[in-house]
Amino acid sequence: MRKIIVTEFLSFDGIMEEPQWTFKYWNDEIAAFKAEETSAEEPLLLGRVTYEGFASAWPERTDEASGGVYVNGTRKYVVSTTLDTVEWNNSVL
Repeated sequence: MRKIIVTEFLSFDGIMEEPQWTFKYWNDEIAAFKAEETSAEEPLLLGRVTYEGFASAWPERTDEASGGVYVNGTRKYVVSTTLDTVEWNNSVL
């Protein structure tokens, strides 16, 4: 049996939205955590909003340092009742 591991960007006041607000707080500790998390080469489970945000940003990032190799190459399972198709590489609706 596999585990589902959830990582969320959540502010202290409970805001969980588009993670662009986190960019100004990004540091080496967060980068190390995300690098360890993605090195497991596990598939991603994404909701529609996260999928759409990722699919608009990640395909342009193709290098190892940015995480683009992992994110673009790994299987992505998208949970949605409103999408009919998913076009991004290795995505399954």
